[in-house]
Amino acid sequence: MNFAFRAARSVSSTSLPRLFAAFHCRCERTWLRAVRRVFGFDPWHVSAPYSCRPYKRSAVELANSLRPVTVVEVGCGLGDILSRVNAAERYGFDIDTGVIRAARFLHPGAARWIHGDASSVALVIQRDRRIDCLIMVNWIHALSPQQLAASILPLLPRTRYVILDAIDPDGPASYRFKHDFSFLSPFAERLSSTRAAGEPRSLMVFKVTA
Repeated sequence: MNFAFRAARSVSSTSLPRLFAAFHCRCERTWLRAVRRVFGFDPWHVSAPYSCRPYKRSAVELANSLRPVTVVEVGCGLGDILSRVNAAERYGFDIDTGVIRAARFLHPGAARWIHGDASSVALVIQRDRRIDCLIMVNWIHALSPQQLAASILPLLPRTRYVILDAIDPDGPASYRFKHDFSFLSPFAERLSSTRAAGEPRSLMVFKVTA
């Protein structure tokens, strides 16, 4: 009888965190469905809040480990990642006007939320200002290597570190391009590669060298 009780308690203790995480994920999705009705952003964001996507947590942890002063995230979405990075100056860019308006609502004062893409960075942040950490994750797999290089390379001369995510070669076909970031080799060295739990991707930190 005691053995059965201990076994049940053990199963319960290991299951509770998962149940809580699943419940939290469901609650966030419900909340974002309501937010989307107001701001009209891309429905993908409803399915992928912070608590549901481990890669976002990995990106936050990696960015914070760099102890940046100025952080820029291109493709910031609802601000799940950028709002959790500890930095004095945070700039989030996204081409979806609805998602930018929602980010301002969800994270007021956490960052400057700006409608634009990578080319907009130079228009907002003075060219002589250093970017300690540039984050570009998930959406980049809709771009060809040439398009991605055209977005990143102009920002490298003023950037110290870049965080990108690499999809496994056998990952889902929905990720159109599975980058190896070879175009960065003349300009940056890879410092680390961190697996995102339960996802077919790794988060990579590059240090700009050129």
